[in-house]
Amino acid sequence: MRIEKKKKERSGKLSWEIVQYLLLSFAMALFTYAFLYGTASSLGEAYLAGRGIVITEAQSMVFHLWLRSICILAAVPVFLALFLVMLGQRLSYLLSIIRGVEKLEERQMDFHIELEGNDEFTRLADRINMLAQSQLRSSRQERELQREREQLIRSLSHDIRTPLTSLISYSQIVEERGELTREETAAYIRLVREKSLQIKELTDRLLDGKKAKQELVEDVRFLMEQLALQWEEMLEERFSCRIDLEGCGRERALLDIGGLCRIMDNLASNVEKYADTGMPVELAVTTSGRQLCLIQRNGIREGAAGKAESYGLGLASIRQIVRPMGGTVQAGEEKGKFQARIAFHLPDISSDVLEKETDL
Repeated sequence: MRIEKKKKERSGKLSWEIVQYLLLSFAMALFTYAFLYGTASSLGEAYLAGRGIVITEAQSMVFHLWLRSICILAAVPVFLALFLVMLGQRLSYLLSIIRGVEKLEERQMDFHIELEGNDEFTRLADRINMLAQSQLRSSRQERELQREREQLIRSLSHDIRTPLTSLISYSQIVEERGELTREETAAYIRLVREKSLQIKELTDRLLDGKKAKQELVEDVRFLMEQLALQWEEMLEERFSCRIDLEGCGRERALLDIGGLCRIMDNLASNVEKYADTGMPVELAVTTSGRQLCLIQRNGIREGAAGKAESYGLGLASIRQIVRPMGGTVQAGEEKGKFQARIAFHLPDISSDVLEKETDL
């Protein structure tokens, strides 16, 4: 009942304002009539008295009737003018609201209707402003999502190219070496299978929009040893590689193994594109508390200096991978060497996730 009463009060505000305009206009017209009639009557009586003219009662009634009619005719325009001026102000405000609605229809959301008064027009303008701001936020969010989707597509496309390049390199190595030992054949088959599975996973994410998965890793150092060996295998034909895992602990953690593989591939890809083959490439992996840190250092090939912050799409892809992990990527040149530092948080392992994978 109280809510309905408030709604009725609100819906009557504009009509009450119009009534107020009418009363105010009528009061001003009445004052105008009284002022004109009183002044004209006094002047008329003074004029007759000054001339010594005496009129009958009937003539006096006709004179005052005539005088009242003139004063009423003078007061009516005052009433109409004042009422129309005050009403016109609200109608002009309605025109501002209509222009706002037109801009809303044209999806021009960067506008604001000034709030005037406290009636239905004011509340309508306020609702239109809120709707415009909501549409503007939605449009910005849509553009942001579109930008993120485009970045994801570029990143995954780049990351798909990296294992493909590795497969091509392995096939060339096998072709050049000719006969291989059983151990070498098994090693190359394992690498080809791993890269093929990686390509399949990335393709599935690209086509189906699948999210990356975190998996329980019993020994972080053992995992990083495997990834570092793969990283070294991709580079050892052209570069001298140094791996330091002394600072990496053997704790359990939830990790996006596929994401780590992509990070290592991108690091190796950047080395192949921009590193100086005459200088060693260093990879250090450390853990501190619940943070995992990867640091890669390499010389900079002549002509590639100044590109430390734009190493192709590699660094951009790495940043996109570590962002969901709450990680950071720092890259730069120092004394003729390029260094990339990638750090991200290792989530705490609760009892209900020890035996299952958890989506990011």
